[in-house]
Amino acid sequence: MKNEKKIILVSILITLSIIAGCTTLPSPEIGAEKTQLTISGTGIASAVPDIVDIQFGVDILNENPVDAVNENSLKMNSVMAVLDQMGVDPVDIQTVYYNMWVEDVYDQSGQLTGEKRYRSTNQVNIRLRQMDQIGLMIEKVIEAGATSINGITFGVSDTSELEQLAMENAITNATEKAERVTKELGMTLGEITTLVEGGLYSPPVPYYGEKGGVGAGGAVPISQGQFSVTVQVQVVYDLLDE
Repeated sequence: MKNEKKIILVSILITLSIIAGCTTLPSPEIGAEKTQLTISGTGIASAVPDIVDIQFGVDILNENPVDAVNENSLKMNSVMAVLDQMGVDPVDIQTVYYNMWVEDVYDQSGQLTGEKRYRSTNQVNIRLRQMDQIGLMIEKVIEAGATSINGITFGVSDTSELEQLAMENAITNATEKAERVTKELGMTLGEITTLVEGGLYSPPVPYYGEKGGVGAGGAVPISQGQFSVTVQVQVVYDLLDE
């Protein structure tokens, strides 16, 4: 019975070989070494930002701790009301810092007076998706009681397409380098055998603004620039004799 199964299996293999044109794959030579080239490449892709993160703060100093906290809360509630009026989604508003502490009071000669003051600080980070409203929002929250703006950072809500394009540009960059090297060596560039992503870098685009208050000049002028994604790759190519 076992011999019959072996005969059937051999017959099937012979039939498949005939159908395939009796093609056989060459066996690799034992100990054969490939000539390879390792090259790094960098690719960059940019787009116009479609989101911006802004951090507002309310800082209050008062001789009474309860008054410091209450005044801070009143002003921050006014700031929140402005954000609501401008259509900012609550999920895009996050408290990032809240603190209240006591400070010693010094006189003009630098000596302690024995008096105490209390500082209450509240900071929120908001994500704005209406890019044409940035300057107006800054003006409105300052009018509502915000005492500081700690930074404006531009970004892109979905970076997947930029990352893909940056990767393609990185591979192209590496291939161009490899072709120059192989030409100098008198060889031909073969296939890519290994590709390793060395790093993905999406630096935020900060805007620190200009010093000074908001007055009759209207909404604060803001320039959003471009958001860029940088990808680095390391590519290994086979090298072929010409």
